[in-house]
Amino acid sequence: MNIIPFIGKTREAAEKEAKKQLGPDITVISSDIVHVRPKGKIFARRMVRINVATEDESDKEKKIREGIASIDRARKRAEVSSVNANAAKRADAGTKQDDKAAGDVPGTGRGVSSEPSAGGHSSDTLMEEKLDHIENLLQQKFGRDASAKEDAQKDVRKTDTAAAPVENEKNSEREAFLKLLYKTLVDNEVNETVANQMVDELEMDSAKEVKMEHILSDIYQKIILKFGRPETIQPNGNECRIIVLIGPTGVGKTTTLAKLAANLKIKQKKNIALFTTDTYRIKAAEQLRAYSQILETPFHVLYSTEEVLENLEIYRDYDYVFIDTIGHSHRNEELKKNNLELVSALKEVGNAEVYLVVSATTKYRDLVEVADAYKEIGDYRLIFTKLDETDALGNLLNLHMHTGAPMSYITNGQNVPDDIDIFDAQETVKKLLGGN
Repeated sequence: MNIIPFIGKTREAAEKEAKKQLGPDITVISSDIVHVRPKGKIFARRMVRINVATEDESDKEKKIREGIASIDRARKRAEVSSVNANAAKRADAGTKQDDKAAGDVPGTGRGVSSEPSAGGHSSDTLMEEKLDHIENLLQQKFGRDASAKEDAQKDVRKTDTAAAPVENEKNSEREAFLKLLYKTLVDNEVNETVANQMVDELEMDSAKEVKMEHILSDIYQKIILKFGRPETIQPNGNECRIIVLIGPTGVGKTTTLAKLAANLKIKQKKNIALFTTDTYRIKAAEQLRAYSQILETPFHVLYSTEEVLENLEIYRDYDYVFIDTIGHSHRNEELKKNNLELVSALKEVGNAEVYLVVSATTKYRDLVEVADAYKEIGDYRLIFTKLDETDALGNLLNLHMHTGAPMSYITNGQNVPDDIDIFDAQETVKKLLGGN
């Protein structure tokens, strides 16, 4: 089952667009109100989002199915015609020599193997056409490049399809398709262990006769479920909520904090205060001070956990207090200890949400070391920055799988407050599977 969201000014408008794209047979499983900010605009608009479940095949998928079925029917008709033709030859040649008659018997390796089938296709050609149909479907859904197709075809050609039975032919197609999916994930920098896990689950869960387009849909849904729902900053009720950002130096932590704070201040009219404990980088403090002046919000540079707790008492009637912590190498034990002490104290106060900010351009091995350095903190959420600097999003899945931490936000530029969005699992998975 595919779950696809559609957004419109009204529920009717969203349903109309869904029917336009998917056909009239759709099932709306849920609807809610969302606020969407048009590109280039500051304020969001109230829209209706519906989630549509559909299992109906598209016209293109039906054509693929019908094409493969027609090839199979043509092959069977060719086999029957060949058997009938050979039988007629044997009847006419009854007075000829036995050794000559024997040469016309099907299965001896003469007429059947040397002549093409009724449809003009050899077994190799049939296999290539079927693989082409499957690959075209992948390209239609996710825009896969031609190089992966060539690799998959080469793998299939290694098998002796001329002599293999139909079952082996189907298995070869399936194996080639799974290899194609694996290669696509790895090309997008999904860790090989994670990619293998995804493909292994497909092999265990999918029956051998399942169509390739269903396997593709299956892995799409599986990875979306792996990501889960993003966890973001929620309304605070009547209590002040503390938002703490942690992470290494140079990932855009201060700019990300400014984006989050600006959206709450401008769009939701919340009362916010900004703190920083980063006394090592003067530029970071000055940058945050500049944002606080623009937003007309209080700002404090604090030098100890005690000072942070004292100032929280002053702003306990505010909606949100954002705290920018010291960015440091995961190998710097002293600064790591200071941050752990601060976060621990804030969690004891209550209503503290911790966000680990990392860059999507960082090597996976380094991301693991960063995440492991903060595992003593316990619960935190993931924010990935600099998605505008890379086309490979495998690290998002890699780190989520390694830590088990929920996804939260992604940033894709330096503009405040614009270049930040809630993590979109569906869009990310499309890109992981070769889409645009």
